[in-house]
Amino acid sequence: MHEHNGVVTLVGAGPGDPDLLTVGALRALQRADVVVHDHLVCPDILALAPQATLIDVGKLPFGERTEQETINSILVREGSLGRNVVRLKGGDPFLFGRGTEEIQALHQAGVPFRVIPGVSSLNGVLGAAGVAVTARGRNRGFAVFSGAGSGDADFAQWAQAPGPAVIYMGVHKAAAIARAFMAAGRAADTPVVVVARGGGANEVIAETTLAGLPALLADAAAWTPAIIAIGVEREHAFRARPLDGKIAWAAGDWLNSEAADYARALGARPVRLEEGAQHPLARAVNAGVKASRT
Repeated sequence: MHEHNGVVTLVGAGPGDPDLLTVGALRALQRADVVVHDHLVCPDILALAPQATLIDVGKLPFGERTEQETINSILVREGSLGRNVVRLKGGDPFLFGRGTEEIQALHQAGVPFRVIPGVSSLNGVLGAAGVAVTARGRNRGFAVFSGAGSGDADFAQWAQAPGPAVIYMGVHKAAAIARAFMAAGRAADTPVVVVARGGGANEVIAETTLAGLPALLADAAAWTPAIIAIGVEREHAFRARPLDGKIAWAAGDWLNSEAADYARALGARPVRLEEGAQHPLARAVNAGVKASRT
């Protein structure tokens, strides 16, 4: 325990890929005594704080969850004990991350806190998948909203906004979202990109249309968590890469090699063997740059 007062740092872990951590996030993890983390934070990121006590406060989609009030209490307790605490949150703490509730609890308890923003799935997941929500000469803005806690009236309002729409936590309401957007005048064949478990070993990218969205996401639990982008397509330059849509199974330290970076530049997604074994679209292939279509 430190003699000085503890500090709680809300850290955005990004969408899953350790490459998307900020330098500040890495430094905070290396100094942490306690890491209070979301369930979806990948093990490679947690390994960056080997000396810290790990407390999992994840909220599983359609499953077990740690209530927000309990999380707030843990942060206040650990910070009050003089510990250096990292609250590690997927994506960014202030983008559908309930970070405002946590800093308010810390403020009321008199526990010092700071925030290190993270790369959100809005740009981290969609960008890595080759989806540009803005492009010169194509569109100058987009709407972004959460499907959680929203109803038909909300969907109808957001459907009126011009340009693409990006929806967080909307898998279980895909049919209502598609219905509202088509009722607002969006064509049935409007392109849609869905990225499930973005940034992780089991990431899946699917392309469909507004009319086809409900059928694609009919088994909501199989696609959660996911981000839905309406009115955009994957860039042709991404699709045209020779290894696009392939997985490169990696062994040992190959993930951090120049060869792995070259495979990424060709469109492959390197996955550590033990992590990728359960990929829903994977095929058994050799380690290295050899890959299988997904």
